[in-house]
Amino acid sequence: MARHRAGGNGCGAQSGKGQVMQKVLANLLLEHAPLAALIDDHLHWDVMLPGAPFPNVVMFVISGVTNYTYSGPDRTQQNRIQFDSRGSTAADARAVADALTERLSGFRGEFQGTKFKGCFASGQRTRHEKVDGLEWFVDSRDFNIFWAPA
Repeated sequence: MARHRAGGNGCGAQSGKGQVMQKVLANLLLEHAPLAALIDDHLHWDVMLPGAPFPNVVMFVISGVTNYTYSGPDRTQQNRIQFDSRGSTAADARAVADALTERLSGFRGEFQGTKFKGCFASGQRTRHEKVDGLEWFVDSRDFNIFWAPA
């Protein structure tokens, strides 16, 4: 499947290895049939594209750091990613967020040249938004993602 549609510059605020991980993470999510059935390929970094159909997911890098040992930095990176699942109803947003959580929560493994050492849920919030007459519901989930190049 590997269909990745990215909003903004396609890779968020990260550069280099972080951009690669972001593309791989998007593809990992789109490979999950229950999520793809809900959002097709409407998965974006940083911005909801104008006119994007609901439901969709917008992802944000909240923080990113290199892991350190007493010997210095190692190859492992830790990113906190916020996933905003958006839908025209609260139930639609929740269904997308639940499918995303089903795929990511506790995931470990290699995918497209990236070794995911662990993906752990770390927060959840809901809200309703209205901009220029357009309304939607958001179920926002945060994950701490530990990864390294494979």
